[in-house]
Amino acid sequence: MILALGKNGQLAKEFQKINKREIVYLSSSELDLRHKDTIKLTLGRYQPEIILNFTAYNFVDQAEQDPDNELINSIALKEIAEHCKANNIILIHISTDYVFDGVVGNYMETDSTNPINAYGKAKLNGENFIRDICEQYFILRTSWLYSLDGKNFLTTIINLYRNQKDFKGADDLIGTPTSARSLAEAINHLINNMNIEFGTYHFANTGKTSKYNFLKVIVDRLSQDEGAKQKDILKVKNEYFKMIAKRPYNTSLKSEKFSHTFNYKIPTWEEELHSIMDNI
Repeated sequence: MILALGKNGQLAKEFQKINKREIVYLSSSELDLRHKDTIKLTLGRYQPEIILNFTAYNFVDQAEQDPDNELINSIALKEIAEHCKANNIILIHISTDYVFDGVVGNYMETDSTNPINAYGKAKLNGENFIRDICEQYFILRTSWLYSLDGKNFLTTIINLYRNQKDFKGADDLIGTPTSARSLAEAINHLINNMNIEFGTYHFANTGKTSKYNFLKVIVDRLSQDEGAKQKDILKVKNEYFKMIAKRPYNTSLKSEKFSHTFNYKIPTWEEELHSIMDNI
């Protein structure tokens, strides 16, 4: 049996579509990771072989001041990891490219971490709790996760498209857009190949691009589908948006370790984006 945390998130919803095993999904109202004293008690009501932690605090700017960031992304992971170790449970946890400082990009799992904002620091602390405590775990770092569900970069642009004459995109932020569907399919494949070594892996759609180009591909595709004139997209620097938290400039990930270890072909970010947008 599998226990999945974060029932209402975009990744959990994609995972529910493809995995038909016996899975119990818990929402944040059923397991509130902000209350660490209740975590082990709630988890103890189930006897899973695997726990999937799809829960995360993802509000990067608010994380600079909001204590929920540390509670959900870090402290809760200590409780979950201790429970998994004590009960011989495999833990699969989703982490982020923001554990890196973005100076060099093309990060491998062996590269040094150096988060530059509170969100990245809390996520790295959570990772370290798992590595220090658990014996059976998979940490999957991903990048620029999106889907057609919930609030993310893709849905934000789709919602703005009809009401916005032009767009602005940062050409100095580089990353690897990754669909929640791709990540869900990869997790499903991982579960089917549990005899592989535990550890930390990167998973992102292959290739890399700027936020500006990611935006341009989305807007151009929307215009094409509607037979409308293409909208202007202005290149700006990230500082134009005056965001509270620092952003690492290049957090592109290399996912060859996952691909080779699990014998898994990962689609490019462009072909996956177009495939997702076929469903609009």
